[in-house]
Amino acid sequence: MVFSTVHQLEMPDNFPADAMVAFMAAAQSIVLTPIKSEAWKELGGASNLIGWRFRGCNDYMHQYLDSWKVHGANVSFEEIYLRERALFGMFTAGVSCIESTCYALNALASHPKLLGLPFGEPEQRRCNPTRLKETLSKHPQALVLVATLTALTSSTEWVLWVDLRNRMAHRSNLPRIINAAVGSAPPPAKALLFAATSSTPAFEADLSHLEVMFAWLASSLRNLLVDGAAFASRPEPSIEQPA
Repeated sequence: MVFSTVHQLEMPDNFPADAMVAFMAAAQSIVLTPIKSEAWKELGGASNLIGWRFRGCNDYMHQYLDSWKVHGANVSFEEIYLRERALFGMFTAGVSCIESTCYALNALASHPKLLGLPFGEPEQRRCNPTRLKETLSKHPQALVLVATLTALTSSTEWVLWVDLRNRMAHRSNLPRIINAAVGSAPPPAKALLFAATSSTPAFEADLSHLEVMFAWLASSLRNLLVDGAAFASRPEPSIEQPA
């Protein structure tokens, strides 16, 4: 575990604690000088959520992993419920971690020292990675951050995270596949073996795949924080004086 001084919490080892500190320092140099701004009210809450959701995603993932390692495939309905809850929690918290990072970036960009973007209630309600990418793409000084957002939102990993979150949040649990055999032992059960739905692909993998997905989340979060800090630290554009 690594201690996040920003959140005062123990975090998983791959939490980008150094990038989080650098981002907050750069953001605070904008939104807290000379006094706290309206942008700070939104950025402060969202930045706190980044750590809480990252930690929650990890905790839920390990609940699922530990259940399979301890109990295997043949479990009670109670244990199935706990596994479904853990899987739902992992993907909900993971998507929320990235979305809250983008919310913090949007709040930062709304400060007059940066882009002065509108960020009232309508913009806050609609804020997500894709919309932030589209908004910032109109501003040359944000192009590096836009490239990172483009890579994120177009990645197969992000699409899967969001699809699984949406399915479990609004529509149904993922349909489990149970293998059986006649006259011989069934094949070894896989920890992730779910049929396709109208909005999600078939999801088949072993336990280590969840850890790979979580590592991708950590790397994506680091990229957003690093480029967000660079965006906040950009020099003010020079104003040419008339000859």
